[in-house]
Amino acid sequence: MWISILSNFDKKQARELGIAFAREVAELTGETPSRLYQWGKDLGLPVPKARQTFYSHMERNDWIRSSVASTTDSCRLGSYPMSCQLRLRVVSLKAQFRQDKRQGKTRQLVILLGYEVCSGLLHFRLYRGTDFSGDAKDMPLCNLIPAATVAAFVDECGRMVGLPIQQVLFTQKIMDIAPEAGKVAYLSLSAGKTLLRGRKEEAGDNELLCSFDSKRTYRTVSGEHPFLAWCENTNATEVASVLSDMVKQHNKSVALPRLEKARQTLESMMRRSHDQAQLRHGSSPFAMPIPAFLQRMIRHDYVLNDFSLHKVRFYKRPFEDFFAFPGDRGRLAMKGKLGDTAT
Repeated sequence: MWISILSNFDKKQARELGIAFAREVAELTGETPSRLYQWGKDLGLPVPKARQTFYSHMERNDWIRSSVASTTDSCRLGSYPMSCQLRLRVVSLKAQFRQDKRQGKTRQLVILLGYEVCSGLLHFRLYRGTDFSGDAKDMPLCNLIPAATVAAFVDECGRMVGLPIQQVLFTQKIMDIAPEAGKVAYLSLSAGKTLLRGRKEEAGDNELLCSFDSKRTYRTVSGEHPFLAWCENTNATEVASVLSDMVKQHNKSVALPRLEKARQTLESMMRRSHDQAQLRHGSSPFAMPIPAFLQRMIRHDYVLNDFSLHKVRFYKRPFEDFFAFPGDRGRLAMKGKLGDTAT
């Protein structure tokens, strides 16, 4: 995986790329440098042998993680898996892929990232914009992602987790929404839009509570950056493939074992709720009402339509073209399908 990336990099460039990855993962997950170091070692990434060296590289140029630290105080996957927290982040680049560079073209590359704190599940979607032939400074950019695209991505994450999600934390301003005083923001996965409700107002079906870590819109990286240097030596298909391999490897070793136990626990809770309701109902001639706990689960459509753990492990993540913004249904760019996937 990393051999193909690093073959075009010298030692310093390889180190810079690894640190750039680690910093983005830190912002997404809210994890400590110690956890990130171990994560890199477990995935076979080119991390330094000494932890302190890794810490020094991370802190270089006064870098400090800007996102709030993640907390697992309420995560009880083995006994009460009802407090899952999903964190979202966007990485946006003014990129030139290998063929783009030869043709003097630039395009925006948007990576939408998701991380579920309790299980450690990672997921992403990669979107490639149309090529731009003029001065890169004048290139039109997508600075906010439509709520429908975010909702579809969150629904995908929810189906992978297969457990109720308590809240969605936005580590940047990703969508165009401005919370009002006395109001709470929700993301409707069914309607594909954001809603504002009163603090005491009950959420609707398939609606998730939103919290915002920052009011700053994500920025699009340009100029000199390790990610851009990587893009110049490859194509969008390979970028999606490499990131997918990393995510699959992480999920296999970290998230899937936790999810397997948590799903078993949730299934046991649902079965127990049904059995207890049946006992209370006894031989009554009337139809047995749906237990409160099961009613609560029915409101989470993504839980009832979860992906099998086998599908989660081998989930395909091809990149998708977009015209004006991610999700506007540019041609789906998959190997062997429409158009050129090697730029």
